[in-house]
Amino acid sequence: MTAFKQVKTKKISEVIRDQLEEMIRNGDIQPGEKLDSVEKLSASFEVSRSAVREALSALRAVGLVTIRQGEGTFVNKFDFSGMVDPVGRRRILSDKEKQELFQVRKIIEVGVASLAAEHRSEDHLVQLKEALDRMAIAEGGKDLGEQADVEFHLALAESTGNGVLIEMMQKLSDTLALTMYESRKISLYAKAQTLNRLHSEHEQIYLAIEAKDAAGANSAMMEHLINVERALMNFENEKELD
Repeated sequence: MTAFKQVKTKKISEVIRDQLEEMIRNGDIQPGEKLDSVEKLSASFEVSRSAVREALSALRAVGLVTIRQGEGTFVNKFDFSGMVDPVGRRRILSDKEKQELFQVRKIIEVGVASLAAEHRSEDHLVQLKEALDRMAIAEGGKDLGEQADVEFHLALAESTGNGVLIEMMQKLSDTLALTMYESRKISLYAKAQTLNRLHSEHEQIYLAIEAKDAAGANSAMMEHLINVERALMNFENEKELD
């Protein structure tokens, strides 16, 4: 007989959180919009105020809302999922948006690298090494190594064991893959020398993760992101001069 998983009843606060999150992601509640007060939400959902407060705290933890003391709860204007177009469609980011994305990457991925070094398992190392090996055999006109690059960064997030970070990195990686593919292809992978440097940078991150060296992983990731950002911005500037 097939073994079924036990059905777990959700807490009231989780149900409220899920409903509010769905409304935000569907656009029923717009970025920057102020949510009803705890009292009004409590009356609307016919639940206690404590359940509403717990739901709002959960939404704040994943970055969907900001709670301002004495002012209320506001839907955040910056949302990764809102920047990701469906697969097959590509929206070109402005230089300012690209720079902002790299600022976010530095904040998130440097921390991810440190946490991955502390919590990675042997299975995580296998995933990272497989992605690294695929980047090593990438060829300029065929396999540009982009997918392996994305998989490496996602495997780092998986290595942290933190569900929120994994989801955030998935959305961030999708955005980069969809909107930066052409410029990455030209400016980062067109030259074998540049490709080799990128592989070397990823290898340094991997070695730090393998050694459980959180500080080393932190430093290696920051250096990698700074170099990639510089290469992209230089390429954009060269295009403008042509």
